[in-house]
Order: sequence, then structure tokens, then C-alpha cells
Amino acid sequence: MKIIFALCFAIILAVPASAQNVASLIHNEEIRWSLTTEQIKSSLDSEYQSVREQTLKNAIVIVTLYRDKIDLTDERGLLRKIYTESKFSDNRKLALALLHTIGGDSVKEFLNENSTATELEEVRVTLASVLNDYYTNYHERRVVG
Repeated sequence: MKIIFALCFAIILAVPASAQNVASLIHNEEIRWSLTTEQIKSSLDSEYQSVREQTLKNAIVIVTLYRDKIDLTDERGLLRKIYTESKFSDNRKLALALLHTIGGDSVKEFLNENSTATELEEVRVTLASVLNDYYTNYHERRVVG
């Protein structure tokens, strides 16, 4: 019984020490952005339409606001695949919008070759809508909270 008590006591003392190590990692900005990027990549590849849709929206906002801290250029292939293969029109629009947000010459070529003028106009509307939703919800939470 004394051994079990001693083991439990040691674990209780060790948990806060290990939590401090994790907390210090989260305060490291480079690691935090790396974790954010990996989470977005993982969620973009989700089998669930709603997860993918929300991730696309979040990625548009994050890339717009923190372009210098997050790089999703490696995900252009997956975004092209989402655009060409998704059964959900919202995901197709959001994938195009995120591609547009990421930018780059290969993205411009892809957009010009694979999307119509109507779709490119929808990209602008989608971007405006996603960013407007973010700012509206963000400010509402700040006022209420």
C-alpha cells in the first residue's frame, strides 16, 4: 500500500513539471505555427465534408492574416484535388479560394486553365464572405466576452 501511495504521489508531482515543458513549447512561436500548419494539413485530408469545409475557411483566414508565419504551398496539390474531385460545391469554391489566397505562379496557371470567369468571381465572393464571417464573429465574441 505504501508503494502504491508513493507511486501515486510521484505521478502527481511529475504531472505539473511535464505540463510546464509542454506549455513552454506552445510559447515557442515557431513550434506553434508548425503545429498549426500540421493540423490544417491533417484536417484538409479529412474524410468528413464538414471538417474539410471548416478547415478550408480557417485556413483562408489564417493565411490571409499570418502569411509570413504559415506556409501551405505544399498543400496546393491536395487543394487542386479537392477542387476537381469534391462532390460538395462549397468545398470546391473554398479550395479555389484558398489556392487564390496561397498564390504563386503555378496557382495562377491552374486557376486560369481550370476555372471559368464565373468561378473566379465566386472566389472573390467566397473570400469576402469567409473573411467577413470571421471578423463579424471575432468582434461579436470580443464584445460579449
